[in-house]
Order: sequence, then C-alpha cells, then structure tokens
Amino acid sequence: MPFAHVVLDIPTRALSDTFDYAIPESLEKTAVVGTTVLVPFSHRQVVGYVVGISDSVSSGLDVSRVLPITQVLADSAFDEQSAQVAEWMSKEYACSYADALHPFLAPGQKVKVTRKDVESPWQLVCEKSGPVDERWVELTEKAADFTPAVNASKQRSVLEALAQGAMRLSELSATIPGARSAVTALQKKGIVEVRTQRQIRGSQEGLGTTLSSGVAPRPQQLTEGQESALAAIEAAQNLAQGDVVLIDGVTGSGKTEVYLSAIEKTLADGKGAVVLVPEISLTAQTVGRFRSRFGEQVAVLHSKLSLGERFDQWDLIRQGRARVVVGARSALFAPIQNPGLYIIDEEHEASYKQDSLPRYHAREVAAQMARLRGAALVLGSATPSLESLYRTAQGSWRGTQWTRVAMTERPGVAVLPQVQVVDMASQFKNGGRSVFSAALAEALQETTERGEKSVLLLNRRGFA
Repeated sequence: MPFAHVVLDIPTRALSDTFDYAIPESLEKTAVVGTTVLVPFSHRQVVGYVVGISDSVSSGLDVSRVLPITQVLADSAFDEQSAQVAEWMSKEYACSYADALHPFLAPGQKVKVTRKDVESPWQLVCEKSGPVDERWVELTEKAADFTPAVNASKQRSVLEALAQGAMRLSELSATIPGARSAVTALQKKGIVEVRTQRQIRGSQEGLGTTLSSGVAPRPQQLTEGQESALAAIEAAQNLAQGDVVLIDGVTGSGKTEVYLSAIEKTLADGKGAVVLVPEISLTAQTVGRFRSRFGEQVAVLHSKLSLGERFDQWDLIRQGRARVVVGARSALFAPIQNPGLYIIDEEHEASYKQDSLPRYHAREVAAQMARLRGAALVLGSATPSLESLYRTAQGSWRGTQWTRVAMTERPGVAVLPQVQVVDMASQFKNGGRSVFSAALAEALQETTERGEKSVLLLNRRGFA
C-alpha cells in the first residue's frame, strides 16, 4: 500500500513536519503529489497537502496505526520540486510549511471545508468568482494615421499598449486606469475594434486566445552585447544546474529582445519560461509584446485580474497550453510544466519582496527553483542590486555559477545621453548652500531660455 506525506494546514498550529497517511485503493489514482486532501488528525478532519508518496512510512512508525486519507478535495496544484521549494521557503523565511505552500495553490482556494449533510462528501470553500470578461481590443487600419489630443493621456497609453498586439479589455483596465472609457472613445472613432470571444470555464475548449504568433518586430541585427547575453544564457541552460546570468544593460540596450530570443530557444527545446516584471503597470506593454511574438502560448498572472480570470490563466498553465508566464511577483509560483528559463526584469526593484505571510524575495526563490529544476535564471537591470553584483564578482553563490554580461550600447542610431556627476561636497565647500548645484542651476536656466522643459527626479525617501 502506498503512503502519502501530508502537510497539515491548521491555522492555529504552525506545523512544519509532514505526517504519513495510507492511500486507499480507491484513491491511488487521484491522491498524487500536489493534491489537497482531507485527513483525520487529533479526532477531527483537517485539510492537508500531499508533498510526497512512498511505499513505506517514516522510520519508527507502526504501519498498522497509520490512518488512511479520507477524501481528495482538489486536483494537483504543484509537483515534487515545488514542494521542495516550499520546504526551503519555510526554513529560509521562518514560516510554516503550509504557509509556504499557499502561493502554489489554485487562486481562490481556502482551508475551510463544508458539506450539505452527514452523507454528502466534503467540499473546499473557495472564493466566488464573477464572469470572465472576454472582450479583446485591437487596433484598426485607421490607427496608423491617428494622433490623440494633447490632453488625451489615457488614449495614448492604450494605443501604446495595443501597438504591441491585441489585449483583453480586462487586462487593459487592470494596468491602465480609465482604459475602458478611452477604448469606448477610440472605438467610436474607428481607431480600435472590440471583439467578443466566448470562453467556457473549466473546459478544454476556449481557454486560450486566437492570436497568431510571430508578428513582433525583430531587429535586423543584434548588438554585440545582446549576442554575448544570449550566449551566456544558452551556456547556463546547457549546464542545467541553475546558473544565473545578470544582464547589466543600460536603458534602451535591448534587454527585452534578449528575453524574447532566449524564450524562443527555450520553447523550441520543449520547455517553458516565466517572466516577472516589478509592477502591474508595466505588464500591459510587456504582455502585448510577448503575445505578439508567442501568441496563445502566453498566460498573464497578477493581482489586478478578477479571481475567475486568474483561475482561468492558472488552469491554462497547469494544462500545459500556456508555456510562457508573464506577471508580477506571484506569477513565479505558476504551475508551468518543465520550466527551462526564469527571467526577472528590473531585478533591483524592492517590489520583488513579499511583506506579508509567507514573506520571501522573488529573486532568491527563483534561484532555488532554477537549481531544483535545472533551469537558467536571468536577471536584467540597468542598475543591478548590490547582492547580484557581489555574487557575480565572486563568480558563484550557493553552488551555482553567477555571470555578469554588460550591455553598454543601444541598437540602431540611438545615442546614450551625456551624464555629469556633481560632487555636492565640493559645492558646499565653495560656499554653495542650495540643493541645486551650480551646474544644474545653469543647465535649468539655459533650458528655460530655449523654451524647453526640464524634469527633476528625486530618490525615494530613505533610499538616498
């Protein structure tokens, strides 16, 4: 008889150990790793998660006293590697094993169970989800000659997002506030077209999009830095031991094209890819560009989608119909099959740190996932974090190779701006008392005299 190693989810008790339960013959096909089950514990029925299956129980246990699993409550949501990642998170970030497993579960799933009467089977209590908005927005031929009014900032944002490819109206609304009214105004002018695509929840049909792939613009020639980055990523994937490639590229150096090219090779090898962006507001254009290259293979996960939409996207990934996941921090835990590449864009951003239970840093969790799955991790930034720079300087970290690739040039005719760093200490020594240096004050004056505008950027408070 097979036995399951189960993590119990009891909110009032932070249990970090697994408990062994026998798998009845009637549940052998359904009680697999990743399933949510109902088991007896301390004279009551509690919810747990299967993290492992073996033919024997833990040492010291009497087989005759091992209780059987009562019922399977939900299908598998994660695999053995994900369970190992959750176990590592529970130790690394001082939380219970069950709390570390929560990000891997299906959207809306809760710990509580209920049933109609004594003879009825138990059911999980899940959050109710509304209907999925399946209206898609895309540009028409008139969009090429259309210029929004000066004060129509929402329309410009919508057009910029749609320039990369068609998007769902719900995604536009989640990433661009006021997008619905802007789409309505553009539709009346014939600039955009809104079409409805029916989706049957929970079925195999209608879960994807009908977008075609291969329409994203490709550069005629990659820069030397892009070629070096792709070579480093390919080497890391060939070694398949969780190596990390840090792309230290200036703004506009073409890091996104490196991501797209690396993902193309990953898909060609029969593997999947996960792409994280720091903010939901950055998802609109990113999703458009990735969907225009990879079509219906792209799934989107972030908190601004409705619960029903998140579940559909999550289920699309679990079925293997979506092989590229794009989203914010939580997209890292998507049930993608056979991942070969993890990408974290703007890896220096503080938004990759989760500040509620379970607390974690997406960069560290992604590195652990890459190690366990034999994938490569790519970190991209114009201002890499000190931790990443230190690890690449050391050459290795926790048994994996860390490589830094510099991308200092911009593709095409783009030219980097001239930058002047002013030592404010010398300004104060010479009698200056203003927060503006003499060089800055002079440049602002000259810009004003030319009738041009200036933009001043300040560090976030506490980060100066």
